[in-house]
Amino acid sequence: MDEKKRRLLTKRKPPSESAAESATKPRPMTTWSIVWRLAATAIALIVLTCGQFLNTNDFFPLGSLTQYATAKDLNGTVNSTCIEAQFPGEDEPRRLGFNTATVGIERGDIESQLDRVISHPELLQTLADSFERLHPDEPKPEAMILCRTVTQLDNGRSVGEPEHKILATWEVQ
Repeated sequence: MDEKKRRLLTKRKPPSESAAESATKPRPMTTWSIVWRLAATAIALIVLTCGQFLNTNDFFPLGSLTQYATAKDLNGTVNSTCIEAQFPGEDEPRRLGFNTATVGIERGDIESQLDRVISHPELLQTLADSFERLHPDEPKPEAMILCRTVTQLDNGRSVGEPEHKILATWEVQ
């Protein structure tokens, strides 16, 4: 059977035309592709809505976005949470970096649970354990101090030395 008869019987276009057409013409999405995309979008919107109503950042980036929605008073204060450790043989506590490489957790993770950590300073033991595990060559801290620096602003510029406040202290065990 020659090619022309075969095309007439199968109602197929010559391969060269079909290939060129399919390369330029987008294929429609299957029903399954549409369903899973709509389901993923619906789940993301539900999580975002729940995060907004619960006012939590636990679902970040689908949580509460209040941290971006507040204006800062140009004559107010700026609070910054810090962590310090008292090491043996040192007179003053040493400020540690509040990050996963130093104490195993980011500052924002502590700030989102600040009231809980202040009321239960034994939670600082976890930071001491993380520091000891991450820095085996460093001495073991004797005490962990959760602190805050408060900087006064005047027309958006810092004024004077920042105030240092101790929020919680824990003797490492």
